Amino acid sequence: MARKFFYVCAGLFLLALSYHFGATTATAQAPVSSVAAAAGGTIGTWVFTPNGDAYQALDNAGTITFVPRGNVFAIAKTHAGTGSKGADTK
Repeated sequence: MARKFFYVCAGLFLLALSYHFGATTATAQAPVSSVAAAAGGTIGTWVFTPNGDAYQALDNAGTITFVPRGNVFAIAKTHAGTGSKGADTK
């Protein structure tokens, strides 16, 4: 029984000692606005953020600027034409 009491006391002592030397609670270290994906090719260079914002990189005389082009999660409207898409059955 004395051995168990010793282990509990030693554990509490080491925990108090670690907080004394600067241990704190865990916090996130990632930046707020980060790049989730990047694509490049014949259509240019594109950068996408985690919330879906899309930016196109443009080269202006050696200075790269990122121009916002929209959001990939935005709902795009489609044109619903009038008229039948199949054969007319009367």
